[in-house]
Amino acid sequence: MIQLRILIVDDESNQREMLAGFLRKIGHKVTTAESAEAALVILSTSSFEIGLFDMKMSGISGLELFQQVHTRDPEMQVILITAFGNVESAVEAMRAGVFHYISKPVNLGELQELISKAGERHYLLAENRQLRERLESLELDEIVGVSNRIKSLLSEVARVAPTEATVLITGESGTGKELLARSIHQLSSRNKGRFVAVSCAAIPETLIESELLGHERGAFTGAEKRRLGRFELAKGGTILLDEIGELPLSIQVKLLRLLEERRFERLGGEEEVIADIRLIAATNRNLVDEVKSGRFREDLYFRINVVHLHIPPLRERREDIMPLVDHFLKLSATKTNRPRRNITPAAKDLLIAYDWPGNVRELANVIERATVLSRTDTLDAVDFAQLRREGSEAGSTTTPLDMPLRDLEKEHIENVLKANEFSLQKSSDILGIHRNTLRQKMKEYGIEKPNGEDDAS
Repeated sequence: MIQLRILIVDDESNQREMLAGFLRKIGHKVTTAESAEAALVILSTSSFEIGLFDMKMSGISGLELFQQVHTRDPEMQVILITAFGNVESAVEAMRAGVFHYISKPVNLGELQELISKAGERHYLLAENRQLRERLESLELDEIVGVSNRIKSLLSEVARVAPTEATVLITGESGTGKELLARSIHQLSSRNKGRFVAVSCAAIPETLIESELLGHERGAFTGAEKRRLGRFELAKGGTILLDEIGELPLSIQVKLLRLLEERRFERLGGEEEVIADIRLIAATNRNLVDEVKSGRFREDLYFRINVVHLHIPPLRERREDIMPLVDHFLKLSATKTNRPRRNITPAAKDLLIAYDWPGNVRELANVIERATVLSRTDTLDAVDFAQLRREGSEAGSTTTPLDMPLRDLEKEHIENVLKANEFSLQKSSDILGIHRNTLRQKMKEYGIEKPNGEDDAS
């Protein structure tokens, strides 16, 4: 049983001392006051989880005392002691926020049960407040946005973070899926453990099992010693499988078993390892379509899609663009130890009008580039001239509504490559894929660099 701090306020000394003695006997810390006025003096310097107030007292009544206390400390739970004839008034008091009431003569068993429930209610409210405060801190420092869609998303994060539920985060490349996953970890009871992020697309298929599950010495040529996988490294914490849609089917089977049984074996080993992790998965793919095409297991999809959080693209929440710009300008000023840059109305209009195919990641890169290259303290539209070029190139071709998805992807990759002068590093950053993946896509779609340039950039 949790020890609670309880304030008893009753002008009848016999009842006051009887209740105090009983509550102390069952392990609580009790303070008493003979009047509401005396209680207010005590409350000016002390806090309590529970208040047990007699409803009718000379001077300030128990209900009036509750109203004053509730304004100062809405988490303190108050139980009113009432005579039989005042039950109707006590019920009205509950509508005003009083936790409950108990009739005279007080049944001590009933009182003990009410105190226990009131304590649970207090700690639930306190925990929710702490989560809100931490969430507000995260929103200010990391997850920036004023749109209703972002506020709704953050509200969902606050509800799901304290649980152990598996979370699937979806959204286009560059929307901030890893940042959201880190926020969930920080708000969870696992925040003392590690947050391990794995990009499934960046690991070759031949190494993915060893990377995730680890291997024993001699498991394969070159395995000279035991190696712990990412799931073991995340013990007691959270693991993010980013781009989970890229996992080979053979690994999907093993991941499903791990999630169902909470145990696995290292590659080449027989010893079972406990999987003490919380899983967050992220993808920019439509996994329902992947399931239909046979590229993703349906049973694994249902296992990871316990809670689904979707991050909308930046073009669908343009009211978030300028708060994000302000955020990145502040970060740039801190990083370069220079005054924060201002921005002209013309530049603002250009930034808001642009569609941001690379989403928040592209916006961050554009702001950083402008602050590095600009020689003035105020950024103007000329500092974002590349957006005009990219916007006009993207808008110069009309996209038929019936264009196959494969052709759409090819066209988008070509546009991004051209806008970035075929720099693979810049283009892969904007597209949100690994540079090796971009090379594979270029080969698949027959996209070549002009004049056969070296593709090491």
